[in-house]
Amino acid sequence: MSRRLSHLLVPCAVFLAACADSVISPESENELTQDDAQFVAEMIDATAAGLLNDFFDSSQSDPAAGALLDHQPVVWTKTFERSRSCHDGGTLTVAGTSTSTWDGDAVTYDVESTGTKTRVACAHTRDGVLITLTGNAVWTHERHFANHAPTGFRITTYLGGFDWTKST
Repeated sequence: MSRRLSHLLVPCAVFLAACADSVISPESENELTQDDAQFVAEMIDATAAGLLNDFFDSSQSDPAAGALLDHQPVVWTKTFERSRSCHDGGTLTVAGTSTSTWDGDAVTYDVESTGTKTRVACAHTRDGVLITLTGNAVWTHERHFANHAPTGFRITTYLGGFDWTKST
């Protein structure tokens, strides 16, 4: 799971760290400190990774985990929507479509997905401070397998943003 989490964590951490560069007063409830930004990135991605891994890691979504198919490549599409409570209130909903291709002769499996991540009053507490996020992002994701093992990089991109509040 940490391998998957790190691929999701890096883009968010970079984005949130960039947001924190303009901090004037670290104690201000109107600014996210660099530590706050790192914390939020970790919480966002831990929650989202749990949702996506629940979907992608199920045996139903991985024909390579089943009996060897001995015919032309098989392509199928799934639509999904999952919600999960955030640590201190609110929800994160991930919805999307995934296209999977299994080639039994080449023993390859590819997944390409697109969707949305929606946070509604998604709250996390850090050092006694409650940070609440509300917003949307569009995402794309791809992962590839050869001979029943991951190959290459798992690539996830996000486009969107969120509003946040910080309170004690």
